[in-house]
Amino acid sequence: MERLPEMLALRQTAGLAWLRAAPLAVVIIVVPLDIVTHSLTLWAVVAATPPLAALVNGPKVTALVALAAGVAFVLLEVVDAGRIPHHPQSELITVSIIGLTSVIIAHLRDRVLAHLLSVASVAEAAQRALLPEVPKRVGRLECAAIYRAAAAKSQLGGDFFDLLDTPWGVRAVIGDVSGHGLGAVSAMAALLGSFREGALDDVDLNGLGARLERRMAMRNDDHGAWNLQFATALLMAFDPEGDSVEVRSFGHHPPLLLRDRAVEEIELDPAPPLGLLGEFNTVAPATGKRLRVGDLIVAHTDGLTEARNAYGEEYPLAKRLRARAAKQGPFANAWAAANFVTDDAVAQGHVFNDDVAVIVIGVRGA
Repeated sequence: MERLPEMLALRQTAGLAWLRAAPLAVVIIVVPLDIVTHSLTLWAVVAATPPLAALVNGPKVTALVALAAGVAFVLLEVVDAGRIPHHPQSELITVSIIGLTSVIIAHLRDRVLAHLLSVASVAEAAQRALLPEVPKRVGRLECAAIYRAAAAKSQLGGDFFDLLDTPWGVRAVIGDVSGHGLGAVSAMAALLGSFREGALDDVDLNGLGARLERRMAMRNDDHGAWNLQFATALLMAFDPEGDSVEVRSFGHHPPLLLRDRAVEEIELDPAPPLGLLGEFNTVAPATGKRLRVGDLIVAHTDGLTEARNAYGEEYPLAKRLRARAAKQGPFANAWAAANFVTDDAVAQGHVFNDDVAVIVIGVRGA
């Protein structure tokens, strides 16, 4: 069965029902117009409707328009019989051939689109399989993570996140690999593997960051200078009691701290992105923050704040969180905050032109 919404997106006609119905409307309009004017050329307009239908419709609708065009032509011939000298047999054959060809073209086009949709679905499923289902609660910390694909998705993105409970406390990461496609997904998988290994072995974020940088450098060495990749990443280390967090940024957006009705951006001194860090011979400076019960940390990839509305305006995440806090107070839990930031962007008319990953970590009582 055809997956209509996805097929319409691939045809780039989603939301254009009027355009898909236009060829049939043309047939309906032309018939009485021809009867009134007795035009010799309006049959050509009828003959042109099946190709127009094939541009924006599937084979079934195109076949319906082709059939309507054939019936309309026969009707016009009956009405105009003997009034205008012409060759109705050859014209009917022309209309039939054009209609049949249009149906074949629509069928072949949709077969190709269906194959692309199938490949994209498998690839997206593989990408989602790499992203973990983070634990809802670890000690005093509650966690929520959401991944949203781009609205008009043509290639896979490299957004990633993870959260692990380690002997040194909870370690969390969120990031975005440059580029799209299988290369970005492969780099994402490599970074997640290194993070999961390093989080259990490295006591501090300095060693973990060095491990991730080394992994990206190895990939770049394997692929050559012309295929250089990099990744932004935000590393967070919570102490075992959940009383404080250390944050390090590798070219990534700073997270937001939600405390009571206040929304504060955690100021960071970001290092260059992973994959470029070694060229600058530097490490990511650490920023520490004391936490208390009820605090929420919201981290996200750039697909969220770069989502644009019809006026080209980006989604103002901090502003919307402040407005929500002023009106309704603090969020009940981490999941409420995570759902709000993604749902509110859509509700405000912003379109995700890139993948979006959001991770929210909150401090709860014992």
